[in-house]
Formats: sequence, structure tokens, C-alpha cells
Amino acid sequence: MHTHVDRGTAQEALTKFAREWTDQIEEWRASGQAHTEKSYAQQFWSALLRCFGVIPERMYLFERDATRASTGGTGYIDFFWSGVAIGEAKSLGKDLGEAHRQALDYLSGGSIQSFEWPKFVLVTNFSQLRIDRLGDDPWTVEFDLADAPAHVDQLLFLAGQETVTKAEEKAASLDAAARMAALWQALVGDEADEAVGDEAPTNPEDEDALAHEASVLLTRLLFLLYGDDAGLWEADLFRRWVEYDTTADNLGPQLQGLFTLLNTPGSQRRRVPDTLAKFPYVNGGIFDGATPVPFLNAEMREALIEACRFRWTHISPAVFGALFQLVKSKEARRGDGEHYTSEANILKTIGPLFLDEYRTRADRLITKKSASRKEFDDLQNELASNLYVDPACGAGNFLNVAYARLRAIETDLIVERSKRWGTMDLTYDVMSFEQKLTIDRFWGFEINWWPAKIAETAMFLVDHQANLALAKARGSAPDRLPITITAHIVHHDALTLDWKESLPEPKGQTYIFGNPPFLGDHTRTPAQLALMQAAWGGNKQLSRLDFVTSWHALTLRLLADRYGEWAFVTTNSITQGDQAARLFQPIVDAGWRIKFAHRTFQWDSEAPGKAAVHCVIVGFTRDRAKKRRLWDYLTAKSNPLEAPAVKTINAYLVDGPEVLVGKRTTPLAPDLPEVVKGSMATDGGNLIITPEDYGAVMADPVMAPYVRPYVGSKQLLSDRKRWCLWLREMNPGDPARSPELKRRLEGVAAMRQASSAATTRDWARFPHLFRQLGLLSEVPFVGIPEVSSENRYYLPVAHFEPEVIISNKVYGAIDPHGIVFAVASSSMFWTWMKTVGGRMKSDPSFSSTITWNNFPMPALTSEQRAGLASAGTKILNARAQHPGRSLEEHYAPLSMTPELVRAHDQLDTIMDRIIGASRRCRATLERQELLFASYVNMTSNVSTAPNVGRASQPVLAGRR
Repeated sequence: MHTHVDRGTAQEALTKFAREWTDQIEEWRASGQAHTEKSYAQQFWSALLRCFGVIPERMYLFERDATRASTGGTGYIDFFWSGVAIGEAKSLGKDLGEAHRQALDYLSGGSIQSFEWPKFVLVTNFSQLRIDRLGDDPWTVEFDLADAPAHVDQLLFLAGQETVTKAEEKAASLDAAARMAALWQALVGDEADEAVGDEAPTNPEDEDALAHEASVLLTRLLFLLYGDDAGLWEADLFRRWVEYDTTADNLGPQLQGLFTLLNTPGSQRRRVPDTLAKFPYVNGGIFDGATPVPFLNAEMREALIEACRFRWTHISPAVFGALFQLVKSKEARRGDGEHYTSEANILKTIGPLFLDEYRTRADRLITKKSASRKEFDDLQNELASNLYVDPACGAGNFLNVAYARLRAIETDLIVERSKRWGTMDLTYDVMSFEQKLTIDRFWGFEINWWPAKIAETAMFLVDHQANLALAKARGSAPDRLPITITAHIVHHDALTLDWKESLPEPKGQTYIFGNPPFLGDHTRTPAQLALMQAAWGGNKQLSRLDFVTSWHALTLRLLADRYGEWAFVTTNSITQGDQAARLFQPIVDAGWRIKFAHRTFQWDSEAPGKAAVHCVIVGFTRDRAKKRRLWDYLTAKSNPLEAPAVKTINAYLVDGPEVLVGKRTTPLAPDLPEVVKGSMATDGGNLIITPEDYGAVMADPVMAPYVRPYVGSKQLLSDRKRWCLWLREMNPGDPARSPELKRRLEGVAAMRQASSAATTRDWARFPHLFRQLGLLSEVPFVGIPEVSSENRYYLPVAHFEPEVIISNKVYGAIDPHGIVFAVASSSMFWTWMKTVGGRMKSDPSFSSTITWNNFPMPALTSEQRAGLASAGTKILNARAQHPGRSLEEHYAPLSMTPELVRAHDQLDTIMDRIIGASRRCRATLERQELLFASYVNMTSNVSTAPNVGRASQPVLAGRR
């Protein structure tokens, strides 16, 4: 049994221990008594452990058999505590280095699993003691036994008070996943591959019976494994029961009996064997229900015993839920943990939402010498008066971290108050020094039953971790068994749940946070669209809105008449293109402003098989006095950098005016013409000619006259060749004269006829024509790629001859004076495009209605027009020095020529001044501020209402 021992008690016990063993050594020396480590080792280690509250008789610690790496032979370790320490004793006066090497020899022999490896090596020759800490923060200390009391801090790990580093915590978490995966595999076999995430069963009855039984069993075993290490009962009680009171034949029935006992109050227990009587009444719903324990075999029992040897208290609260949610998926089990949300990512959301402020306030109070007891009371009561809600909680990761961090803040307040007033004023209520924040202030909504069940259990385990930390700091903590206080995990679809009805209104704030499902407007089902419509209301235009915005809508509704703040992790598309205006307009109209934001970064999905998603985090408040905070990332995988002195954050996550850029059908800038998308074939590839087909097609005298260069974004950037059959003026008799032409046209017709879109099926009647016509020109024109890499410093813009047909992935414009080329090539426009335009993953996306038509360029003077045209010509001249290079090569970020960079610098000097700068801008932020200021100025008397559903018409410069 492992009981709580504070530092002072341990030091006092060490003093007595050192005195007794020093006296014993003197007797041995005086009498010349011969002795060996075998004679006294177990007695020595037992006495040392008792100093730290460990009762060794109740733990399996001594004479562990193990293989030695040096000889391959088997020996016996004097003292072995899985995940904690290994101890070796040598006779009086022997070399401690030899004992240390022997301990490491056992560890390296292969019979001790990696997850069992201890963090500390203890060796003694009875007159001296040496301690080695292994792992990421190694150290060694060696001292005479008489000096042991002075080294109490180095030995406090024996009392469960060691510090676990983040690296060790992560390693332990991955080992824990392996242990649970082994249990799952032993239960249901490796062929079982249960869905997780969006595809998981929402109800237990929808799951295979064996998988359901295994899921419930895993949840209960997790509780028992953790309880064995965490002091919920005697240390290793469950492990000893499994090893000594069960066999492979009876493990299942024995576990069934244990679960029944754990769900039975002590007053109702009858004729309970001594080996079971020590288990407490648990309650809390963990062991209730009649789910049978499936048949278990020797493999399952061995996997369970192996799991018992693991130190479960070393797991990070951030991954409690994800670890056990994902063991059911074969793909996730083999993923080495990449699907687990990191604590750092979770803290990006809940930190600036409420944690950072509470931590700062607590630290200031603790260091404020004049702080009153009432100030401590008020802050602690405030922490406990709030409601903390994750409405898409999954297995509870956000709730776990939030609760653990808030409890750490409260513990610091309790400790400081106890220091100041615990013994000074006996009339003061000592109970006011105790914990007030409880897990019933935490709520989660989860549609899938297994994550919901895991979240319930994980929250209790995190609660107990927090209680252990309180006990370590304060000397006492609340006893949570039997469980009477639980987190509220509502197993329900959040989008069909009445949030106001489900969530009580607290005295304090309601904080809403989490990571709702990522699902774009192109992938949602009709049922999901109906859920979105219900969330937003019947008249809301949902085009382009991400599924995640449904949680924004329901949060707006919940917090309309209660105090609170909220923040979600979402796809970065909510801050791009026309979606930004659609989402943020109702938020702004309801009085909310952005409190903090993380600009685009890469968030690894927890769901197996899903790619990393480019995300943003946006938090909202109605308090105009709150400090604004904004983080940026050099790349999607970089660490966040906080911007200084942020005043306002707009919907595009820029420190600038709170404007919303809607669609426009004509350019805002008076000197810019319209740009038009190219032509889309919708032909199943039958009208497209690849380099491999080009020779054969050109050899066909019927088809050859109709071949035209066909350029999309890839061809524009790379100079790769592609052609199309441009058959607008096709002779009706040509298909009969060319079998290949006929085959291709029949292929177009078949493809269109099979389409699910009625408009496409209608075009099966015209297989020789492109489905949509875009820019056609009889004069040279400019081409702009729809998508370009975010890593480029400039948007690559091309010139094309009239015979070129551009695809729907390129925008074109007639540009007789060079203004379009110069504007689109400028850093100012590239900044605007990256700021307000849409994105393809993280790459900026050009559009006519959002980026081009809203570009806030004031009317140009004749001098400015000439300057832009001249600067554009210099860019073309710089490119012409290397005529064999593609635009992709010209604009490779690491290899642009000095001539091309200088030409762009000259263009930027002119364009930056046109937008309002006094000189060429040096940073993106400068340009963003100027752009939004110019936009506000130019739109103050111009209608900017979105023209949803209206498409620009093709520009036909002559008839071709």
C-alpha cells in the first residue's frame, strides 16, 4: 500500500532509518560478522520504502527474475518496481559502480519490457547509497547512508512525487496505447477493425456484440489499472488479484464478480473473500449495467498482467481519451500516436480563452503580499462558478486538459492561502482552504457512444490526478470513492440537442470550446445540410459554409442571453473568400468581436486515415475591453509567434478594420477590367489531348485543324504541354470521316449522360462543345492561375497568344496597356489575395468576385499608369534573360534571379505608393493595414453587398 507522505515526515523517517542502519553497520564491523547482500537486501529496501509510505508486503517488489544482457543467463533483481525503480545491493564496502552496472545489465537483457523500465536506479553497499535518474533529465548522486536525510528530495520519487517530463509523458502515453491495443487484440483478434471518428457507431446496439463487450471491458480495466497506481486502493491490489486469484480458465467469471463487487456498497456486501474485500465501492456508472465479460483466454490474461506492470499515472491528461478511443481501429493502432491531439494544440484554444487569464490573475494574487483572504476566496469561487462546455467532445481531450489546468491553478491558490492563514486565525473556516472546482462543472456533447463513455471515465481519472497533486502540495485531498460527482457527457447529436435545455445557467461564465467536425461544403450529405439549416435558421444561405459553422450558430443562440465566451478549432476556410462574410456577419451583428486567433497552421487529425488539416482557431468575446491576441506561423508546421500590440482582429485574422469583403460582380478599382475564368470541358478527358496522344491526333487530317493549346494552372506554371479539340466550328460530317474523332465524341456524350447533374446531362446533346465557355480572345491576353503556392513571393502571371484556350483553372483578361499584368504581379495584390481570398489547403486561390473585383486600388493618374506598365515590362525583360525557364522555375522561392527580384521591387514601390504607402512596404502587415484602410475608404459610398448566385459573363473579344 502506498500512503501519502509529505517531505517533512519522509525526512524524519529517513533520519531514523539512517541511524538504525548506521548502528547496524558498526555492529557488523565490530563483530567481524560475514554477511551478503542476500541476507539483508530485502530488509534494507523494505525499510527505505517505508520511509516514503510504501508498504512493500502489499506489492510485488522483490526477487524479480530477469535475463542479463552480458551472459544471457537468468538472475534475480533485488528490488524492482515497474516504471519506478530498480535496486541492487552489494556487500558492505563493495564498489557501487559494479552494482549499478549489474542493474543496467538486467534492464538490457530483454526480459524487462520497455514500458516497465524504471526511471531510477538505486544501489547500495549498506554504508553508501547511489541514485541515478534515467531518461531525458539524467543525474547521479552518491552519499553516505548517514547523510540520507539531506537527500530526501532526490528520494521523494518513492512517495510518488517525481516530476514527469513532457517527453516521458508522451512516451508513456504511446506505451499506454500499445498496452490497450494489445488487450483489444487479445479480446477480439486483429481482424476486428472498428470504425472511429465520423464513421463510428453512434449507439452500442449498432456495434458488433463482441466489439461492444470488449469496449465496455476495456473501459473498466482502464479504471482498475489506473487505480492500482494512483492510490484509489492498495498499490498493486488489482495486479496481485489477477496474478494470484485468477487463471486463464476463470479470468472472465472472476472479473465479472469483481465488477459486481465494485458496484456494490459496503453495507450490502455479504461473504466477500478477503482478496476482494479490500476493493472499495466505486459507483459513478463505471461498473453498472449487465454487459457480460466475454470469454477470456491465456493470451488475454498475459496481456492484462503486462498492462498491470505499466505506470498508468504517467499518462498525459491530453491523451487519456484519444488513446482508448482509437485502440479499436487497426489503422490507428499502428499509427505510433500521430493521431493524438497534442496538449500544446489544445492549449492554443483554451489558453487564451480563459486559462491564461486565470493563471495570470492567480500568480499576481499569490505574489501580492497585501492580498486579502477575500481576494483568494473570490477568485477560487469564480473558477468554480463557471460552466466549461465542449459541444463536440469526442473522448474528452479538451475537457481533460481544461480541468487539469484549472485544478492546478486552484491548488496553487489553496497552498498559498494555507501558508498565510491556515494557522494564524483559528476562527477562520479551514474548509475554505479546500478544493471547490469539481468535474460536474464540465459538460460535453458527443454523438458516438464509445468516445462518450471514454470521456466519462477519463474525466474521473484526471480528477484523481489533480487530487494527487493537491495531496502532494497540501497534505490532504478529497476522497472521490464512491463516485458521487461526475462530468456531464451527453451522448447525443449536438446539432439536434437543445443546448439551453441541456446546460444549466451558471452563476459565472459559460465557456464553449472544442474541435467540431471538419467537413467542407462539397462533402456534406443532404442530412448534414438539413442539420446546418436547422442550426442557422430557415433563411440562412449556406452556400460555401463549412459544416463546423453549425456549432457557431448554436453557440450564438445559447450565449444570446447568458454571459460567456467561446472558441473553436476550425478549417481555415471560414476566414477565407465569401465564407468569411457569411459566417462573421451574424456574429458581428450579435455584438461579438474576435478576442484571439491563431492564423493558419497544421492540425493533425485524430481520425485514422485522415490527412492533416490546415486550421485556424478563433475566440470570441463581447467585452470590448479585453486585450486582443493574434498568433502567426511562418509555415503551417512552424511554432506560433504572437504579434505585438494587436488592436483589432478582423474576420481575415488581420489587425485591421473590422470589414467583411463580399462578392462583387464588377471591379471596385475604376482602372481594372473584368477578369474571366477559362473554359471547362466536362468531357471525361475525351476532348483533351495529352503529349502521348498529340502525334497520332495531328496525323489525323480531320482532327488536326481543330487542335488548340489548352492551358490550366499546371501548364501555365510549368510550361507542360496540353491541347484540346476546339470544335465550335466543326463540320457536321467530320465525325464520319474520323473514327477517332467519333469515338471521342461518343465518349463525351456517354460521360455527360451518366452525370448526376441535370444540366450536365442536358449537354450530352452537344458533345463537340465545351460545357462552359470562358474567355476567348482574338488578341494576346493575360492569364492568372487560380491557385498558386503560398511559398512563392509573387503570383506568377503569364501572357498568351490568341489561339490559346485557357481552362477553368485560369483567369484571363485583355490587357492592352499592361495594367492587369502589373497589378496581379505586385506584392500588394498577392497580399490581398492571401488575406481575403479562398485557399486550396494552404495555397491562395484567385477569384474574380472576391479578390480581383474587391481589390482597393484608387483611380490611377496617367503617371501611375505609365509607371505600372513600365515596371511590368521590366519584369518580362528579366524573365526573358532565361527564356527556357518556366514560371515555376522563375518564381521558385529559393532561386529567383536578382534581376527578377529587383524588377518586382520596382513594381512594388509604385504599387505600394498607389495604395497609400510613403515608400515600399517591408512587411505583409504594413500592406494589410493599407489595403483594409483603402477598402474602407473606397467602399464608404459604394455598395459592397454580396451578389450571391450571380456569375460573371464570358468576355468575347471577337468571335472565334
